[in-house]
Amino acid sequence: MSNQHDAALWQKLQEAGLVQGDMPNTDIENHPWYLRSLQGFTGWFAAWFVLASIFALFYKVLEYKELALVFGIATLSGAYFIYQKAQKSDFIGQFALAISLTGQSLCIYAWRDLLHDPIGWWLIALMSACLVWLMPSFIHRFLSSSMAIGAILLGCMDWPIVWLLPSIVVVAMAAVWLAESKWLIHSDRVRPIAYALTISALQIHSLTLLGVNGLGQLIHGRDLPAGSFLLAVNEVLLGFALVATVGMLLKRYQIGYQQPQAWLALLLATVLALVSQQATGLAVAWILIVIGFANGHRVLLALGVFVFWGYLARYYYFLNWTLLDKSYLLMATGAFLLIVRQIGQRWRQHHE
Repeated sequence: MSNQHDAALWQKLQEAGLVQGDMPNTDIENHPWYLRSLQGFTGWFAAWFVLASIFALFYKVLEYKELALVFGIATLSGAYFIYQKAQKSDFIGQFALAISLTGQSLCIYAWRDLLHDPIGWWLIALMSACLVWLMPSFIHRFLSSSMAIGAILLGCMDWPIVWLLPSIVVVAMAAVWLAESKWLIHSDRVRPIAYALTISALQIHSLTLLGVNGLGQLIHGRDLPAGSFLLAVNEVLLGFALVATVGMLLKRYQIGYQQPQAWLALLLATVLALVSQQATGLAVAWILIVIGFANGHRVLLALGVFVFWGYLARYYYFLNWTLLDKSYLLMATGAFLLIVRQIGQRWRQHHE
């Protein structure tokens, strides 16, 4: 029944001049998750067994940085060859992933003396960016993108711009997801980058919530760069990013700024941006919620809702008020939201 439906749909597309040639195979192999997990585990086991045997024979040679770098590049080349030439399967994919991670570790080991300066971290970021482009694997591209972003963060640790990195990464994340319709044809390469930007944005912003003292304790033994006042500027930029995101979505749906819907949306975004200056993180959460809802991404929407309640719970917990005052705040917030909902329903019924 499904094949007949696919054939009829293909014929309609041919008549409309949208496709040419014979209908491709639409049969989808659906392997049980436990078989795929077993294949992935055996791929890692086989890879580590092979690598352990090699390191047991050549561990003395790998103590030299130049040889370690050559061996790392050779290992990465082998992983690329496996991805390109071998049959696609969970076993092969995880086997190549383990080989590639080993090659990256060897390269980083060879550059260990450079990690005291930003140039070492920029080399790692460049290597990871090249692997994102070359390796045809979602997991590999996601991990390489995350490594590149982390290396850029560590490479900027001596510069004041590091305090603005959370807003920079959030803006990059929003820009990529808002342009999803333009890169769908390259989805296999761009989507893992988008998810890596999303997770990294939350991680980097969470670090800023520790404050200057908390960050100093976290990186004990290393001086923080000057310009910690930029943390407040960072939250302002995140608020602007939320308002700009709503504005871009209004433009996507061709809602003019002179229409009441646009005014209301921008007003609510501005209120949330102002609130996020006190309850830090809410702007990031609402950017995820708005983009996830607009693009129909359940993962982004669920992540945004989860992060929203996390940031809100953190603000409520650290609020220096008595429990009675906090209860009054919750009651006032609930009443305000109910009033806004009632106004919105009346306004919608009036325009309908």
